[in-house]
Amino acid sequence: MQNSRDLNQSINHFEGALDFCLIVHSYCPAALLNLATAKFVSHKANRRHLDLNIPINLFQDALDLYPTEHPDRTITQLHLAIALQPHFAKWGFQTDANAARELLSEVLDVCHANSHICRAALIAIKIPALYSAESIDANDIGQEQPAAPMLLLSPDQLGH
Repeated sequence: MQNSRDLNQSINHFEGALDFCLIVHSYCPAALLNLATAKFVSHKANRRHLDLNIPINLFQDALDLYPTEHPDRTITQLHLAIALQPHFAKWGFQTDANAARELLSEVLDVCHANSHICRAALIAIKIPALYSAESIDANDIGQEQPAAPMLLLSPDQLGH
């Protein structure tokens, strides 16, 4: 129903779940991934650029905790790459674009060609930057600004 209260409640529940997981617990990366996904959706719904740093960091933390062979590692890489794309579009940090490209390449290297994750990675690779990085002046740093829509699809839509 696109109710922001529902989204905020989901974020609160995911934060609560994360509070129950110790960093060494096997469920911690999944809790981080769920929270990062909810925060990314919140960013898309509220269109605030600085919010992107939160899900990017959470996706990265989850990725760091997943062993290389873990089945959820590739979906985490995919989500992180998708979050890095609009971050690059806004701030213009080439490291974001390079990291997204590398993550998507790794996903393609390990996924079966007919899998949903592989197809989503191929779509994410082919999505051009719809909006070039905007110039940033010193007065913009730290201010929330409406985001130009970067991706046509959310991570869940790409996964489907």
